[in-house]
Amino acid sequence: MLVRSASWDKTADVVAIGYGAGSGVAAITAAENGADVLILEKQPREGHRTNTNMSGGIYITPYDYQVGLEYMTALCRVAGFPNMLWTDRATIRTWAEYAATGAQWVKDRGGNIFPNPAPGEHPQLPGGADVGKHRFRGMGMGLARFLDEVVKAKKVSVAYETTAVHLLTNLRGRVIGVEAVETAGSRKKRVRIGANKAVILAPGGFEHDEEIKLQYLKVYPTWSTGTEFNTGDGIRMGIEVGAQMWHMNCVSARFVFKFKEYPWAFACDYLGRAQLAKAPGATEESIPVNSGHIIVDRDGKRFTSENVKGHCLFYELPVFDTHRLMYTRVPSYFIFDSRRMANGPLAAVTSGPAGPLRLYNWSPDNSKEIERGWVKTDNTIKGLARKIGLPADNLDRTVRNFNKYCAAGKDPDFSRSKRELLPLDSPPYCAMELWPGGPNTQGGPRRNSKGQILNADGNPIPGLYGAGELGSVYGMLYPGGGGNLTECFAMGRVVGENVAK
Repeated sequence: MLVRSASWDKTADVVAIGYGAGSGVAAITAAENGADVLILEKQPREGHRTNTNMSGGIYITPYDYQVGLEYMTALCRVAGFPNMLWTDRATIRTWAEYAATGAQWVKDRGGNIFPNPAPGEHPQLPGGADVGKHRFRGMGMGLARFLDEVVKAKKVSVAYETTAVHLLTNLRGRVIGVEAVETAGSRKKRVRIGANKAVILAPGGFEHDEEIKLQYLKVYPTWSTGTEFNTGDGIRMGIEVGAQMWHMNCVSARFVFKFKEYPWAFACDYLGRAQLAKAPGATEESIPVNSGHIIVDRDGKRFTSENVKGHCLFYELPVFDTHRLMYTRVPSYFIFDSRRMANGPLAAVTSGPAGPLRLYNWSPDNSKEIERGWVKTDNTIKGLARKIGLPADNLDRTVRNFNKYCAAGKDPDFSRSKRELLPLDSPPYCAMELWPGGPNTQGGPRRNSKGQILNADGNPIPGLYGAGELGSVYGMLYPGGGGNLTECFAMGRVVGENVAK
């Protein structure tokens, strides 16, 4: 929004839009480099929740620069076209350099973290088996508390209930401030906030904007396990000042549970990991598995290995039948039996709305969810199929075949791991609808290796930077659990250093 002359209600060297990990790290870094920083957050202080504090508090920390460079480069390659990259090489190098030192940055500021050994989500790629992870004690809420403490210590100001609506530019096209709406009870006031050095655009993604998701994502509907306040604000503000968009069809997503009573979705815990992980010394791969399950489409047939890639299974779902005019995998169905029911909550309780924030208290034995009708049960597979609207003979045949594979210890259809080949043979049998969804989108205004947002010609828009998941550096393939927090601690620091200049 062009302003020919501006009078400001307030000013700061740096104005950051949105208060999550990306803008928090950028603001801290800018303040440490001498800048006066103001964060604008549309949510109220009480109950403030972002994808950061709804996360598991995990982030990837490559063991060294070379490992990070190899892995990120491999992730960004377009299959079959090795010279085509989702993200430019300079930005990949910057990510690798700063991601490798993220854990030390946190420790230097008093963060309570510990190593969380696990490979990347794609260990078959170069570097994928050698990237490391760290986790905040207290998970996402512990991370949010850490950021709050450091933000206060660095004297960064946070203006809550202040919704940014326009980026303000001068006649030369430089972003010089923000127009926002301040809310105080029922009163709303338009204000203009000047930025002496730069504006950081970091209000989160578009997980809860139905129109943007319909137009850009590969399948609709796609639901979010993250905050309902991520409504695409940064997309609209970026377009208004001529920002180029990238990664708009990329998303960190898989299957989720979605119920009409709530705005957010729930991540699925297929194996009962929250309960089983209580085994002493358990790691992701060593957690015992004592119940079986399968995933089937609308025809009652398996279509993938249930050893799901947790942040990219989504890309297997946009299969459209042009004769029946429907997505045959939307919804799909989680089929299990009483043994899984006994393993604890069917939804993840380490992150998301059923996580530590307890936006919803999932019952330990799933009884409340059965009463709500979210879980369908029957003593026979064919009876279960009829209750969920699947072809009964197809589902019965699918389960019988799967049970044979379990007895043989080999899945010839989808190479399911042997440790998960456990039969469905303990009624009552159960089913839940599965929908496309996950924690976050990746698309938004394109950035360069300095965090500058680019216009349609690929040139930086003066005074405008980006951080966090909005316009993420990740393309189609996501590095693994904690990838977006990695970006926040890496590219957030890059942005903070540059805006302070």
